[in-house]
Amino acid sequence: MSLRNLGNLLALVSIFLVTHVFGQTDFDWGSVAASDNLTWVECYSSTIQCSRLSAPMNYSNPSAGSFSLALIRIPSPLTGTASYRGPVLFNPGGPGGSGVEAILGFGAQISKAVGPEFDVLSFDPRGIANSTPVISFFKTDVERAAFDFGPHATDPTATPDVLPSQWAHYQALGRLAKDRDTAGVLAHVSTDNVARDMLRIVQAHGQTKLQYWGISYGSVLGATFATLFPDKVERLLIDGVLDMGGYFAPDFANEIIDADKVLQAFFDECHKAGPTACAFYANSSAAISHKLDTLYQKVLAQPVPAYSPSLPQYGFVDHPTLKNAILVSFYQPYSSFSALAQGLALLENGDGSALYQLSTPRVAEPVLAIVCGDAAKVTDDAATLKKYVKSIEKISSFSSIVAGVRLVCSGWRVNPDNFKGPVGGVTSFPLLLIGNTADPVTAIAGAKKTAKQFPGSVVLTQDGLGHTSFASPSACTIGHIQAYFQNGTLPAVNTVCPVTEPLFPLPSTNSTQTPRELHQEISLAEVTVELRNSYRRVARGGFF
Repeated sequence: MSLRNLGNLLALVSIFLVTHVFGQTDFDWGSVAASDNLTWVECYSSTIQCSRLSAPMNYSNPSAGSFSLALIRIPSPLTGTASYRGPVLFNPGGPGGSGVEAILGFGAQISKAVGPEFDVLSFDPRGIANSTPVISFFKTDVERAAFDFGPHATDPTATPDVLPSQWAHYQALGRLAKDRDTAGVLAHVSTDNVARDMLRIVQAHGQTKLQYWGISYGSVLGATFATLFPDKVERLLIDGVLDMGGYFAPDFANEIIDADKVLQAFFDECHKAGPTACAFYANSSAAISHKLDTLYQKVLAQPVPAYSPSLPQYGFVDHPTLKNAILVSFYQPYSSFSALAQGLALLENGDGSALYQLSTPRVAEPVLAIVCGDAAKVTDDAATLKKYVKSIEKISSFSSIVAGVRLVCSGWRVNPDNFKGPVGGVTSFPLLLIGNTADPVTAIAGAKKTAKQFPGSVVLTQDGLGHTSFASPSACTIGHIQAYFQNGTLPAVNTVCPVTEPLFPLPSTNSTQTPRELHQEISLAEVTVELRNSYRRVARGGFF
């Protein structure tokens, strides 16, 4: 598994359309001085404000350096009135997802979902993107690319020699990261420190308690905050909730238990949709499944070249790349199943370009630093890792991919004495947790397990596929989110929200009009469609 492919596995948000969302293409973060107070300035557009906040590198030794955190917000139009309710902090996942880019990409939709009483505020966590100093192991992009060219099979079981080669590869990377960390940054980018940063942000904003919405890895951050500061919770919504014990272990096998439900839905719904809507159609679900098995065998024997001159991009699709691309498409199946079917059909005919594009994200150094730094120290050698992979292979046909998390952490050498679970406690306000009936990488079992650790919390089930409720529009879900933030109303226990969007819409039913163009007044149903579509435009799939 290369850093390139690890990014596909782990990094939720890889934003690339910021300039299409706002007229201003850039903002000079260096023009804003970091301080202990929040001074907001206009940035990116007239509706967006930015600030920098200083945070101690080590909260136990505040004089030992600091981080400069990049903050961004969409201010409430009701600021200064009796209706103003303060900020809702949003975390887009990752770990390592940029809150700045998330707000630029779909912050307006988040604002509509929670209501005009709130600011929508996010930030680049310590070591990430516009916050400084930044996590980086390599001195140049060339050096990074040279490392990424090493053993890079996503699936450690793809061939007999892959896992031992990967193990050696990541032992070297662990040594490099530790040696290059002359400023001591890596020991202080853990999730518990980011939770402390959130409390600092809340207090700098003049508030006493946190209002929070976190998705995917953001669920770990939210649960950590609720554990460390249970009396500082005003509202705390987590969506796409990880198995917290598995995250800190690290053992991600339980995250993937529903991935095959999504795969089966692809087979079933492709068959129901017919050849017009599904390019990978066959005369039964079983026949579509057989076609995919045949493709796996084809690329195992002979990888298929991939070339996209318009990007430009080139490479090849082998067995692990195909499996990884399929899993990535599961994040947002309502918008990606048609494209997946087209990609598979092209692959049958010797063209791997479409599927290759699904499996080529950017390097994810922050993911390694945060996940492996959060986790209990992994000392597995290659033989032990082989046994681990074998022990989880029956959980899912995709389980070998998540085994890569433990593999890369086996070489990590910066293991601070930070919070490593368990999460739980009695909070000053109950949590709202959301999970899909078939989330490929954060099974709803994680939400149910976490809810039990925070008495009074409620799990809202969205009856749909994909990663987090963002994967599919549901006016029911958005309505419960809005009620939770605005008046503290929790859904009744065992509430299930429906999703009505088809997985394979007919081409003739696709509309280029946005809900904003179709209606002047935005209803809850339109907000959820806008949110999904905006998130789709700016996000690439990743594990969290």
